[in-house]
Amino acid sequence: MDHPVFDHEGPWTEDAYLALPRTDRVEVVEGTLLVGAGTSVERAAAVAAVREAVSAALPDGLQVRGPVALRLSPDCVLVPDLIVTTAGDEEEAEQEQAAAESERDTAGDKPVGTVGGDEVLDASAALMVIEVIGREHGAVDRTFKPQLYAGVRIPYLLLVDHHGPFAVAEMIISGRYHEYARAQGDEPLRLEEPFQLDLDLNAVAAPPVTAPATAPEETQTVG
Repeated sequence: MDHPVFDHEGPWTEDAYLALPRTDRVEVVEGTLLVGAGTSVERAAAVAAVREAVSAALPDGLQVRGPVALRLSPDCVLVPDLIVTTAGDEEEAEQEQAAAESERDTAGDKPVGTVGGDEVLDASAALMVIEVIGREHGAVDRTFKPQLYAGVRIPYLLLVDHHGPFAVAEMIISGRYHEYARAQGDEPLRLEEPFQLDLDLNAVAAPPVTAPATAPEETQTVG
């Protein structure tokens, strides 16, 4: 079967990665292609809700972008759900937001979270990375990727679990992330730095799963 992934030889470079049809769950770590859990419509809605809250809270001079590829090193490119950067290319940011809003209503059999364009931001451009996770995400998204962000000293990390709901904010101190705010359930997440934010977790929480109706049990008669 002809496919650019199967035809590729050797470690993955940034150029080879950019040549792939990419979504926000295809990344490169130390030359190895990393494919995470697919982005569901439910999760896309949670990302959009977080984007809206963060965007409304940002002061002049900052903007929220994503999904956009973020270069941590020549052989490591990750795609955080959202990135807070200094205000720059507003047109690119608006296009990303429009795409995210459009994909929020995408049918489940169509990919969502497509990374637009060939742009790759350098990690030095990121003030905060924001990852929105759910029960389908494991140690890679919850632990491994934050370690990579810490390794390049991105100042702030916000992790939001829309199935919890739960959120934790961390800041880099001496090369490691240290928690400085958390919230869960009906409690809002309140940040004072790097900007003031009140994040209503109910607004990003996944709707409760309704158990399928079961047929009434048959009554057996023993005669």
